[in-house]
Amino acid sequence: MNMTTLHDQILNSRLNGVLLPISAMRTENDWGVGDFGSLTQWLRFFAQEHISILQILPLQETAPGVNCPYSAMTAFATDPVYIDIAQLEDLKDNAPAWEFINTQKHKIAQWNAAPRAPFAEVKKAKMQVLWLAYRQFLRTEVASKSSRFLAFEAYCDNQSSWLNGYKVFRALKEFYHWQSWTEWPSELQNYHSEAVRHFERQHGEYIQFYAYVQWVLDQQLRAAKEVAKEQGIFIFGDIPFATNLDSAEVWAERENFRIGWEIGAPADQFSQNGQRWGLPAYDWNYQRAHNFDLWRRKIRRVTELYDIFRLDHLVGFFRTYVFAPGQEKGGFDIEGEQNQIDRGYEFLKMVLEEANGKLPVGEDLGVIPNYVRRMLVDMRIPGYKVLRWEREDNGYYREPRNYPVASLATTSTHDTETLRGWWETMDNNERKNIWEMISARKTDGNVPFTVDNQGAMIRRVLDSNSALTLFSWQDIAGTLDRINTPGTVGEENWTYRTDCSAKEAPVKYEVQLAMYRELLKETHRC
Repeated sequence: MNMTTLHDQILNSRLNGVLLPISAMRTENDWGVGDFGSLTQWLRFFAQEHISILQILPLQETAPGVNCPYSAMTAFATDPVYIDIAQLEDLKDNAPAWEFINTQKHKIAQWNAAPRAPFAEVKKAKMQVLWLAYRQFLRTEVASKSSRFLAFEAYCDNQSSWLNGYKVFRALKEFYHWQSWTEWPSELQNYHSEAVRHFERQHGEYIQFYAYVQWVLDQQLRAAKEVAKEQGIFIFGDIPFATNLDSAEVWAERENFRIGWEIGAPADQFSQNGQRWGLPAYDWNYQRAHNFDLWRRKIRRVTELYDIFRLDHLVGFFRTYVFAPGQEKGGFDIEGEQNQIDRGYEFLKMVLEEANGKLPVGEDLGVIPNYVRRMLVDMRIPGYKVLRWEREDNGYYREPRNYPVASLATTSTHDTETLRGWWETMDNNERKNIWEMISARKTDGNVPFTVDNQGAMIRRVLDSNSALTLFSWQDIAGTLDRINTPGTVGEENWTYRTDCSAKEAPVKYEVQLAMYRELLKETHRC
């Protein structure tokens, strides 16, 4: 294995990045949810600001009404909401598609102007356009066995390990009006049954529609990645720890899971019996016995698309807190510290083998055993250093210059308040404590959130020892809009959109961006 490629290049550098979900990337022409066309515009803008990493969070497809990408119905397929309709090749001379698009113009204008992303409506409309594009593809490309048809066939062959099960699952979900597979006729609940083969033979052309959608998405994402490469920006993707019970992989590859068992978190001050996440538990004994085959394919998939990838809920690979069927209190699925260390080491060793020189980042936030972080350092896999959570044993905030090189330093995550939100709501004593570390000046804690003070906070992170630093777009812009509030359900979660387009941002946030560019130069991160 050659580890002298991107992995070492990044860890031997001092890089800076921005976190902004694609769905949040507002442009003049999007349909109300940022898409792969939006991504290319924001990449060019960020390149002008000397950004070298763009973190976009998971892109996995979710069910209607579900906006959280960490609760997906597939570990592999990309959500059709990210398709840039303007880039669709099969709209050329496609009268039915343009007739439909023209009927939607008023709605598209409303969606584009909306303050938050209307996922369900936009996805429904885009799927109708994609169906009409697919019909054109069948009439022209398939019939003539064109080069595009051959490229589609090659994609299907190359991605068959997940695509074959996914496309059948996706078609059945439509046939049964989005019922869970556990409620389908019993003969269709098993992917390997003759009834499913009969369904495939009967509805092959319709099933292939879902492969076509994924092919188009794949082409557009790869084109955006080429733009990123031209602009000198690394794309930072994500692998959610789990998928829903009602997901393609649980249905088609059930042997990897313990059906009826549920992932969660141990009891804490907020939850007497622990947290249930509603996600199916992995059968780690099966996975280890089969060389982590499912996860090897997941890693290979993300390394095809991204330069850096985040391993969500890293501690779960060492030990997962699970609830048995009917059990009120859960427990770890593997006992004994050495057993947990061994499983985690096996897993991370596999990740590095499959990463092909790309860089994994471990999400090691929360209550994490010390052995997890020690292993990350030993294996040169960056973990997270979030300024507000890094404390010394005496309770004082940790000096960022003491962070390990193999780490990612930041001011917030997609699950927290923004930097400004945290600063303006924290206790005065806390503000006093951290401001003395940031500024090396005594204070009574009455420190307002100004551009200068914001810059001082950002500078402390940029000046850290970490190879990677990363800030949410909101932390650079100095806004309050958060992406997600864990433990809550509502329209505010995951629907954040920037308050301006990539073209408008240099003017709207001229002062903040000038401050950020200067700090990058001063800390040698550009």
